[in-house]
Amino acid sequence: MALTLEKKVLYATTFCKYRERLPYKIRCTHPWSYGICDLDLCPLVQPIFANVIFQEDGIYLVIKRPSKSKVAGEISRIKLDINIEEDNEAEIIEFVKEKVEGIPDKMFQALVERIHRIYERFRFLKSKGEKIPGIERKIEEKKEEELAEEVEFETEKEFEEGVE
Repeated sequence: MALTLEKKVLYATTFCKYRERLPYKIRCTHPWSYGICDLDLCPLVQPIFANVIFQEDGIYLVIKRPSKSKVAGEISRIKLDINIEEDNEAEIIEFVKEKVEGIPDKMFQALVERIHRIYERFRFLKSKGEKIPGIERKIEEKKEEELAEEVEFETEKEFEEGVE
């Protein structure tokens, strides 16, 4: 979306409450932003917007699309199943590519770079033996489920042996 110079000035100085001036850059504090004040990557200015965000219960793909019923647009959150054990980075990027069809190329490149950095950071933490907060919880839950199934299977075997 090409903005006129007047609109750029208005968005940059008047309309935006998320703009934070730092000594060497201008930071965006919007919860869905990419962290930098760039109108091409702005969740408020762009009619179609997508980003990967961290929340307490997981990592989500947030997509904003134009809507006739809501002024701000229709917002959807899709939980991403990031799996470090299987290293499914390519699958996640393909999934995101399908879901965010129609976003500008600059935003798509920033989105792919963000996903790549998430995986790089998780690989680094895993190589150092550190726990990855949201991911480790899922791995532990899977192991607990598998253990519960094994225990259930063993008790069924013991029960059948006792009946005979």
